[in-house]
Parts: sequence; structure tokens; C-alpha cells
Amino acid sequence: MAKDAKQILKEIGAKNGLEMDLDENGACTLELADGRVMLIQERADLDELDFVATLGPVPEEARAAVFTELLSANFYWNDTYGATISWNADLEEAVIMYPLHLADATAESVETVFSRFVELQSAWAERFAGLLAEAQEQSGDEPGEDGGDVEDGENDADHKAPDFIINA
Repeated sequence: MAKDAKQILKEIGAKNGLEMDLDENGACTLELADGRVMLIQERADLDELDFVATLGPVPEEARAAVFTELLSANFYWNDTYGATISWNADLEEAVIMYPLHLADATAESVETVFSRFVELQSAWAERFAGLLAEAQEQSGDEPGEDGGDVEDGENDADHKAPDFIINA
């Protein structure tokens, strides 16, 4: 790779009006338009950038139903387009993650992956809210009580991830 990750992210940030600078730990944190947080973490030992974004907390009573759906989406990256949805036990939140190998990356290819990841996170944030609402309805809780506001009539079928493969 001609440029390092830090320089590539600075270029992307400058082009898009964002402060995208890796700190001394190789991390860059951004707040997305929907208020969720995205982490870009350089893993120099693996020559990759990891894109990680929160989807939100899952109330304990909804976990079985929500986790079943999230695991199904992960199967052969069926509905995640190369990304992986995981549970961060320390934060008690579901997260979506995508590793980008930098061996042949350019600023343009990293920017494409970044943009697609943000779109995928947004689509999954909506779908996740629907999953929570459905699980909470089944458990007798009101939608939106413990994990995000959901519009009336929203459900999993209304929110499909974008039709693309993340990697450029």
C-alpha cells in the first residue's frame, strides 16, 4: 500500500468534511447522523482497518429472539454483506463490524468501503429497532421502552440491508 491508514483517513475526512484522524492507539471515533458511534481501528499487525458501529442495547428479555435473528443474518454473511454482527458484552450492545485488509487499498477503495459501511449500519440500525420492537411486543413490553424508538407498523420485513457487497 502506497499510503498508510492514517494518511488515507485524513484524505477521506478532508474530502467529506469529517475529522478522521487516528489517535495514538490507532483509533478514530465518529458520531453518525443517527447518534450511534462508529469506531475505525487500525490493526497494523494484521494490516487492516476495522470498522465497528453500535446498533444498540438489547434488553435481557428480548435477547433470545433478537440474537436468533442476528445470528441468522450472520450465517454466510447472508444479510450483512461481508460484515459481522456481534455482541459486545462489556458495553452490552450489539455491534456491526467489517475488517478491511489494506494490502492493496487506495484512498478511493477505503472511502467506498467507509461509505458502504455507514449505509449498512444505517439499514441495520432500522432493522435492529424493528427486531427489538417485535421481541418486546412478544414479551409484553411496549416497543421503544428499552432500546430505541420504533414507528408504528415497522417490522423486520420493512428494513432490508442495501443490495451491495461492502468490499470495493
